[in-house]
This record gives sequence, structure tokens and C-alpha cells, in this order.
Amino acid sequence: MGEGKNQLLAVNDLSVQFATNRGYFPAVNKITFDLPSNYFLGIVGESGCGKSVTAKAILRLLPQSNTVVSGSVLFNNEDLMNLSEKDMRLVRGRKISMIFQEPMTSLNPVFTIGDQIQESLKVHRKMSKKDLQDGCITLLQQVQIADAEKRIKDYPHQLSGGMRQRVMIAMALASNPQLLIADEPTTALDVTVQAEILDLLIQLKEERALSIILITHDLGIVSGRCKRVLVMYCGQIVEEADVATVFNRPRHPYTYGLVHSYPKLETQEGKISKKLYSIPGMVPTIFSLKHQGCLFYDRCFLAQGRKLCKQSRPDLKELEMGNKVACHFFEEI
Repeated sequence: MGEGKNQLLAVNDLSVQFATNRGYFPAVNKITFDLPSNYFLGIVGESGCGKSVTAKAILRLLPQSNTVVSGSVLFNNEDLMNLSEKDMRLVRGRKISMIFQEPMTSLNPVFTIGDQIQESLKVHRKMSKKDLQDGCITLLQQVQIADAEKRIKDYPHQLSGGMRQRVMIAMALASNPQLLIADEPTTALDVTVQAEILDLLIQLKEERALSIILITHDLGIVSGRCKRVLVMYCGQIVEEADVATVFNRPRHPYTYGLVHSYPKLETQEGKISKKLYSIPGMVPTIFSLKHQGCLFYDRCFLAQGRKLCKQSRPDLKELEMGNKVACHFFEEI
């Protein structure tokens, strides 16, 4: 993935298990990927595939009381898993920031926007009261909020959903991080506002030389924006490829299903598509699996009746251009 660039983040065999009354539940299983500096990476998959858990594990935001995390997360060649909580707080929010999917649950309804952004600035920088206010206004202007001087006095309920998300981006940028993790940043926003938020992220990436991990279940969002995509299913990476390959030549049946279930106005023949492809079934829990084979077996159009798929879980194989796929029969797609 690195294309000769310095690696900012290297995740190796990251696994997460949650304690339940039926034993430990493997929510993420041996995730491995690299992220270069100034790079836009997408992570896609249905709800329940482990995308958000992966992001929270990187930042060590999961509860320690009922979670077992293993593997390594190298950030600037330093393993975050080995840091003390005190040292981790110097990374979390300062060098790596995260935008959550519902800003109204992240913003405090009884404090003004200005107070909350200034609090972020206070945590990471030593600034005078005047500099804090000026810094707050500057951040709001950078995320393209008009009348920033007036908006700092507003409360979250006085802003639209898109403006609240811009405020969350401003707070994430307060510490001038190297990596921004955006977890479903356009959920519940209308299409035009979604495009504005995503274009804003791209602009900020270029201006600040940021690396961004965009987590989404919508393949249309990563198209034309991310350079590379990780496709997750049941806590595992089933395909990793550049965006063009994912859309034009998906190698995993699950990726194929995601791409062809996305609405398109025209087919390759120029005719209007009347029926969307539908992936049968739902994402299973680990307790509902009745075999030791491929996790996608019960929903796969290639696997049915094949013993290899039912009995053997495929490894992630490396293909051309650093692309990877976990499928026994990927060549048949």
C-alpha cells in the first residue's frame, strides 16, 4: 500500500475479543494493514463487521474490563499497545483524532460550540484566553462555517446536522493531528451535505498533509475519494485493493455483492438497471456459525456445495499491485 512513502500507521494481527456469558466473542480477527502519510484509506462493510471496533482498538478506546486486545499498532514506529495510559493520552486526540458518526451524542448540549472547541484547544495547547477565542474562530472558518464569530455562541441544538459534524471536525483538528479517523461521518445527513463533508475532508487532508481512515458501509462514499479500500466481513479483511479494482474488478464474492447492490442509473450497456443485486442472509455472529470454513459460505454464490469452502477458511492472498483477497475461488468472479 505504501507506494514508497513513509508508513504512518502499521497494524499487525490486531484482534479483539469481547467477554460474554457464552465465552469470548472474536469481534476482530488478525487485522493487518499499513497506512502511509498523507493518505486516504477506506474501510467498508455491513454493520457488525468490526469496522468501528477496529478503529476504537487502534485508539485503545475499548473497555478494558471485558475486552482482550492483541497484536500491534505501530504509529510513527511506536507500538501504541505498549504505552501506558498516561502516554496514550498524549497520542489520543493530539496525534490521532477521531470523528464519531453522531455528533449530537458527542457534543454537550449545555455548553456553547465555542466553549467546547476551546476546551479541545486547552487540552492540547497552552494559549491565552484571547488566543483560544481566535483559534476557535479560525477552526470554524477552516471547516467552512459562515459567521464563525457569531456561531461560537450557539448551542448544538441551534445548528443543523451538517454544521454539527463540521464542529466535530474542527474539534478533531484542534490539536493538528497526523491521523484522522472518521467513523461514518455522513450518517443521517442528506446527500448534498454528505458530499460537502467529504469534500471538506479531502481539502483538509491536502492542506494539512493528513492521513485519513474513512469508515463507512456505503461504497459510493469511497468512490473517487479514497485511494485504497479494505473490505471487512465478520471481523476480518476479505479484500484489500485500490478503488478502481474494487469497483471494476472485485475479487471477493462479498465485495462483488456490495458493488452490485449499489444503485446505478445505467448499466455497462447503457440501459437503465431495473433490479439491484441483493446479498442473501445477514452477517452471522460467531456463535451462529455451523462450520469451520469461510465466514461468507452461507451467503456466497460461489461456495454452495463446495467442501473446501465449508471446511477450510481461506487466508488473505496477495495478488497483483499489492491487492489481497481471502477466497478459494476468486478467479471465477
